[in-house]
Amino acid sequence: MQMKGLVAIVTGASRGLGYAIAREYGKEGARVVVTARPQSPSGLSGTADQTAREIQEAGGDALAVPCDVADEYQVQAMVKQVMDRYGQIDVLVNNAGLMIPSEPFLDIGPERWDELMAVNVRGPYLTCRHVLPVMIDRRRGSIINVGSRAASVPRAGGTVYCSGKAALHMFTLCLADEAEEFNIAVNVLDPGAMKSEGSAAIPWTRHDWDQRVMPADVAPSAVFLALQDAKSFTRRVALNAEFGKTWP
Repeated sequence: MQMKGLVAIVTGASRGLGYAIAREYGKEGARVVVTARPQSPSGLSGTADQTAREIQEAGGDALAVPCDVADEYQVQAMVKQVMDRYGQIDVLVNNAGLMIPSEPFLDIGPERWDELMAVNVRGPYLTCRHVLPVMIDRRRGSIINVGSRAASVPRAGGTVYCSGKAALHMFTLCLADEAEEFNIAVNVLDPGAMKSEGSAAIPWTRHDWDQRVMPADVAPSAVFLALQDAKSFTRRVALNAEFGKTWP
């Protein structure tokens, strides 16, 4: 069990990639904090409680905490609950995110723009802001921000999503520089195109569905990154497709 003794927070872990990472962390011996909003705005199934229960039924240790990462009060409360129960935080996976599939710029109202930026950019900012001091005190930790190829490949209909992911990538790289002196790794994990519940609902994903990977196929990359610190592997945009080839 590679992660025995570690406490890991995984946001957006009710389904898809977050669910797969949380389950894998549980199998590897981590105490997993599963967070997600109580109800999905997209109407997709899955809850933090269900994910935590599955980890526990498999013999792992998991804590489910409902949390909207765009709400600072909820993030603060979540971190306090984790510290009250476990007394440490070793890994933070910022996976929670929203996506607009190919929606023209003029069709995206200010409220919708703000909603996506709040989850995709403000969310990781808030979780890092409240988790980083805990890691600094321990002089070790790993922060993994789930990125996307959309951060560097512009496309029509991607103004808000691509912009948000580009901001997240740059945020990650800058934070890595600041966190290095405290031996904290900060990396982007780009999972590539996946066969997830969310992507299945997007019509344009059908053209390459057979070429997409399952969320569980990305989990080993997330385990490797969780075990890193600033002395071993940091300030990288790590492509899952290159795991075991060009990295580590």
